[in-house]
Amino acid sequence: MLHLFLGHYVADHGFTNNSKIRHLKGWKIVEHMIWSVFAILAFTFDTLLFNVPIVLFSFISIHLLLDYLRIKVNKKLYYHFIELTGILVALIFNFSVVNYFSTSYLSKEFVMYLLGMALVTTALSYFFRNFYPAIENFEDLEGISERLAFFVFFLANKPSFAFISLLLGFLYRLWKVKKFDHVWWISPLFAILFSFLWKGLVF
Repeated sequence: MLHLFLGHYVADHGFTNNSKIRHLKGWKIVEHMIWSVFAILAFTFDTLLFNVPIVLFSFISIHLLLDYLRIKVNKKLYYHFIELTGILVALIFNFSVVNYFSTSYLSKEFVMYLLGMALVTTALSYFFRNFYPAIENFEDLEGISERLAFFVFFLANKPSFAFISLLLGFLYRLWKVKKFDHVWWISPLFAILFSFLWKGLVF
């Protein structure tokens, strides 16, 4: 049961271009921090808030500290170290209170499904923007859409629709960009491999 970890991941990646957080200034970083608090609480308020609030708010404080550190460092290596630290801390805190999640209004299966959706859409975007082709503002909206569609259809036992969604995504790229890019293959391949793995893990 990864409720706390899901909240942490959604706070920094869900509906957010993670690479832009490091460049936020003034009220913008405050807005992100407020969003982070609500994102974490959304998955934990019914369990941790009333049972172990000191653990919950200790983790939220660490998360906000890491957000602050992001805008203070200026080397990519430090960004990745902060990201990895956040993931490890979230996992440690999550498993320290995992028993409380058994009474959550969110089932274990649903949380894993949401986490899978978050990972399949954003993990590869993080790779594109930070490692290859290492363009911070890399536009991956088409890739995110096709990966999400494949994941949803595949886990719903609709493999034909899943692969049709990849074909439509490829045709859309050809129509919109009109120039083939070899990174196009990475997105659908990741969607297929990740969805197979996640389905076996969850179901």
